[in-house]
Amino acid sequence: MSEKILEKNQEYYKIFDEKIKLTSSPVAVKFINSEEEVPEGIPLIDEKIRHCEMIKKASFGAKFYSTWEKQTCKGGAGALGLGDMSPKLASGEKYFELGRFKDLEVAKKTVEKLSIIPEKHWAIVYAPLEESNFEADVVVLFAQPVAAMKIAQSLVFTLGDKVRPNFAGIQSLCGDAVSYPYIEKDANITVGCDGSRKAAKVLDEELAIGISKDKLEEVIDNLNSMA
Repeated sequence: MSEKILEKNQEYYKIFDEKIKLTSSPVAVKFINSEEEVPEGIPLIDEKIRHCEMIKKASFGAKFYSTWEKQTCKGGAGALGLGDMSPKLASGEKYFELGRFKDLEVAKKTVEKLSIIPEKHWAIVYAPLEESNFEADVVVLFAQPVAAMKIAQSLVFTLGDKVRPNFAGIQSLCGDAVSYPYIEKDANITVGCDGSRKAAKVLDEELAIGISKDKLEEVIDNLNSMA
């Protein structure tokens, strides 16, 4: 079974590589609830870093899984359902102190609209899509704006509507690129955040695209069909 999934993921990778301008490998992200669910050949990450750094690390070839304890950004880990955010983060106070909002009330309103996975998970698996022997819950791409254009075109190819990205410039690689697609069973385009650009070295010319497993085959088929 895992061999068939690997073959499908490799085919998806080829289509992404041919049709859009990627800056690194697409990343397969999977939520798991116990050690028994860890895919074969995937080790526990050997360092403590942020989720956004983990996504970047996987985009350059690393394969691993991470628990709450290995995540140094608890805001991102909380958005992903690995644990609870601190009251200071959940209330918007932390973002207000960082100067992201004019007052605490505005910060609170925005934080209440962030994408937070309600159910709790034990760990998250990260791997390059073309090396993944498991079905991803979300696939995350780093790419230039022209790639986002192609993804948007693939989404409207059979939709008859417009794409409506959902982001706020905070919790980008966690909330926007993973939690939102996972919750909404959709795709999302996000421009990054200060944390991901500084810690994960997301380039100025890069943005991120998250595609849920529910939308992945549609995006692939439409990319293949488009002129």
